[in-house]
Order: sequence, then C-alpha cells, then structure tokens
Amino acid sequence: MAKDILLIMLEFDNWEQARSWSYTGSYAFIDGFRENGHRCTLLPAIHGRAPDAADSFIGHAETLLAGRTFDEAWIWCNHAAFDERFWTWLKQVAPVRVGVVLESLNHSDEELEALPFLAKRRDDAFTCLPHCTHAIAADEADVAEIQQVFGIPTLWNVFMVPESFIREDAPPASDIAAFIGAAYFTGPAYNYPKAHTLLRNRFLSDPRLEGLMNRPHFQLPERSSETLVRFEALHGEMRQSLLAGEIDAATLAGFADELHRLRADLFALFLEGLRLGMACVNLPTLVKAFSGRVIEAMAAAVPSISWLPPDRPECARLFADGADVLLFDSVENLAGKITTLRAQPDFRNQLVRQARTGLRQRHTSRIRCRQYGCWIDTGETPIFEANVTP
Repeated sequence: MAKDILLIMLEFDNWEQARSWSYTGSYAFIDGFRENGHRCTLLPAIHGRAPDAADSFIGHAETLLAGRTFDEAWIWCNHAAFDERFWTWLKQVAPVRVGVVLESLNHSDEELEALPFLAKRRDDAFTCLPHCTHAIAADEADVAEIQQVFGIPTLWNVFMVPESFIREDAPPASDIAAFIGAAYFTGPAYNYPKAHTLLRNRFLSDPRLEGLMNRPHFQLPERSSETLVRFEALHGEMRQSLLAGEIDAATLAGFADELHRLRADLFALFLEGLRLGMACVNLPTLVKAFSGRVIEAMAAAVPSISWLPPDRPECARLFADGADVLLFDSVENLAGKITTLRAQPDFRNQLVRQARTGLRQRHTSRIRCRQYGCWIDTGETPIFEANVTP
C-alpha cells in the first residue's frame, strides 16, 4: 500500500560542505521510496540554522505543511537542530518516526582526544532519538545501544544507490588509484593539533603510497559545473524568500523538486570524477562502516578498494573480498592491492562486473527502501550480505 512519507533531511546551503554529504545517504531514500510507489515530501533541515530562525524550514514546517498528515517521517539526526515545538507538531502528524543516524555514536580515546567535538555528535543523536519510534544506524555497533537506551526497534543502515546511476562502462585506463576525499581537520583553518594522529591522516601522509594513489580533488568535473553554481544560487534565493515570509507549500514543493534534480545532476558528475583513478580508495573513516564511496565507485564502474572497519562482522560480510571489492587493513596491504590491480587489467574488469551485478541484486535504492518498509511494517530484519538475493 502506498504511503505518504515525510523526509526531514539534512542539507547544506553551500557546496563545500554539501559535497561530503553523499547522495547515497540522502536523496537515494526519496528515489527508493518513490520506486516502491510511495509519495514523498522533502522538508530540508539546513545545517547551521536554528530551528526557530526565520530562514529555517523547520521553524515554518507547521505552516508549510498545514492540514497534512503522513504515514511515516524519516528524520536525519546528525548536524541539524530541532526544538520541542517541532517535535510536538511532528508527533501529531506522523505516527511512525524513523531516526536516521549517519555518524558513529562511539569513538576511540584517540579520536576524542584529536577531535573533542565528536562527543557532541552522540549528544545530538541522543537528543533526537527519544522522539522517534524507530531508528537506523550507520554503525552496526550502535544498533544494540540505541535499542537498549531508547527501547525502539533499530536496524543497521546500509547505503544504497539508485539503479539509474549504475554505469555500464569498462574500468578507467589510468595506472594510479585515487582517493576522493579530504584529510580530517588538518591545516591552518583548524585548531586540532592532534588531528594528524587520526588513522586516515596517517594513511595520507605515508610515503609508501606515493606513486600509487593521488587526490585529484581539483580535477573533479563538478567543481566547474554550472549545476554547482545553480545549487548555491537556489539556496540563496530560497533563504531570502524565507526571511521575507514569501514561501508557501507550493514554493516548498518546487524548491524540493529542483534541489533534488540538482543533487542528482551533481551526483552524476561526482561519479564521473571517481573515474579519474584506476581504482577508488576508501580510506579509514570516523564512521565505523563502509562509506557511500564504496558503492559509488561500484556504480561508476571503478574497482573499489576499501578499509575494513575492525570489529564490524556485518560489514565484513557485506561484500565478497576479491570479487566485489578489495579490502585492506594496513598501508602495506593497500599498497599491495593497488599494485596488483595496476598489473592485472583483466582483474579490474572482473571486479567491476561482479560489483555491478551485486549492486543490482542487493544495493539499489528500490531494494533497500523496500527492505526498510517491510521491516517497519512486519519487523522482518533484512539480509544485506553478499551472495544472498533479497
């Protein structure tokens, strides 16, 4: 049965911040729910805006969506702010409220010492989750804790990609792998003197990867795109309309549709950028899970080489090492995997074909959102791992 679903989704009004927020963890939900016949309404939660601010969609939600009710609301619990007035309204219009947690809630002593603000990410999620009836968590290790603390059904959240973005290309012909991402909070713009100790940053500074992996950040096609310019201009126009009180339900719907289209166009450009390397490397992350980069590379027809988060058995079963993806747990191991791919073009082709098949069988947005819907309706836990067709 078709549902009315409200997505209260984190968004950024500038591309420097927005580019790190993957389509696979955001707008792919809208694609997936619509592919399953549901009706979706987007209410953006703009990072950095107080919920009662004049330029906040959250503050205007009750007016913009007046008279409407929803079967479900999905709320992105990280990096956005909500207040009691908003939660009171949401509970009146949506009986099922799913908290989406896309950051790890627990961190090592080393990580907390290097980046003390990480503790706030846990606090932010814990502020949202008491208002939710269900939750999905990016880090499998957080599932049991959320269930225990808040007493709500909680599921591991596995990233997905809309099938329309999966490319049929052969792998790129380059002879060097690429890391498309950033160092964690290093450089003169930050005041975190111990950030260099973080695992990702140690990989990036290791000389054993010189000549094997580069960072073509400024070559990404999205950077010179008119779509990027339009993305920021659209946000600026809408902010002015909010401040002037010149927005209604139809304006919000039009804004959401254009924003979704721009995000999709930018995602397609981003996938093209992943093809700048012979393979795409997913370095260690603060989130103890495979990032969206892993399936993004697969969708771009690029061999995917990924860090395997330690002590995450469900992650370890998600893809077949050596068939869907190449996994590493050290710099030496990563260097060896890149060297192997460089020497074996047939192996690169094999990885791309196998990964593409796996995406279509297990990780499209249509499949994932069907799994999530079934879980909410029946309590049935999905099976995500390799070699099992849902």
